[in-house]
Amino acid sequence: MTSCEHPRSLLDLMKSDWRANPNDAKARFVCLSFRLAHWARVHSGSAAFLPIVILYRFIVEWVMGIEIRPRTRVGAGLTIYHGIGLVVNDGSVLGNNITLRHAVTIGSREHGGASPVLMDDVEVGAGAMILGGITIGKGAQIGAGAIVVRSVPDHAVVRGTAADVYRP
Repeated sequence: MTSCEHPRSLLDLMKSDWRANPNDAKARFVCLSFRLAHWARVHSGSAAFLPIVILYRFIVEWVMGIEIRPRTRVGAGLTIYHGIGLVVNDGSVLGNNITLRHAVTIGSREHGGASPVLMDDVEVGAGAMILGGITIGKGAQIGAGAIVVRSVPDHAVVRGTAADVYRP
């Protein structure tokens, strides 16, 4: 179980994301918008909140090119560097203090398939792909361009298209 599954207030999550993205207005906007859309999508049964989700998806996905669906479970302290081309499947679970760079894909290997779980303190390099029902261990580092289709142990370093695990 990742820490993001423990209940935290919307305001606490927003503050944590704000601190995780100092001096980056775009990342702050994306994270705050995601939190509002996630809250509206998950915590309300009312269609009155549908415009929030639609506006979020239009601005963040279509205009900014960053796809983090409102149903995705994301822990506190999400850091986004650049973000363009970033895709996170709504079945994925991201723990606390996750760092994502541009052109990262986190999702299922086939339509409707299982999605990855990233434990706390994971860093993902630009262009990396993390696919399938796997777990990325606490504190792992996924190198730029890595293609990861097998679970990764805690504090491992993964790099390359074969996603070889290297220990520092």
